[in-house]
Amino acid sequence: MSFNEEWAQLVAEAEAKQAPHMQLNSTGGGDQGKLHVTPTLLRDRADKAVNKAAKEFREAHTDAVSKTSDVSGSMKGFASSGAFGDFAESWKKGAAYVAGQIGEEGLAKALRSTADSFGHQDKQSEKSFQEVRSTYKPGDII
Repeated sequence: MSFNEEWAQLVAEAEAKQAPHMQLNSTGGGDQGKLHVTPTLLRDRADKAVNKAAKEFREAHTDAVSKTSDVSGSMKGFASSGAFGDFAESWKKGAAYVAGQIGEEGLAKALRSTADSFGHQDKQSEKSFQEVRSTYKPGDII
């Protein structure tokens, strides 16, 4: 292989590595299939966000708070005992915020709103196609 051929090959490899691209994680199968998003799927995911993800987060938060609640009582006489109480209150507020972002007023609300949008758009598309069907008959010259 000549120097020019080798150089061209190296340049092509470098450009390929630097080319902008996006890689999606997959299930490992060869056939990736297609993404099918429906209003029903979105509502199902919203229910899972509320009934599973937010619930599990709240349970984990409750467990963490119960296990650390004894700490402030055992720190009497230490200058940091008051700071731990402030930390615990801050933790509770932050956890409540995260649970809200996952749950009914956050992710679930956004997914349901998107599902409603999908449904509305589908009905509008169907209506416009029906109008076109009734306007033109087979054999009409458009």
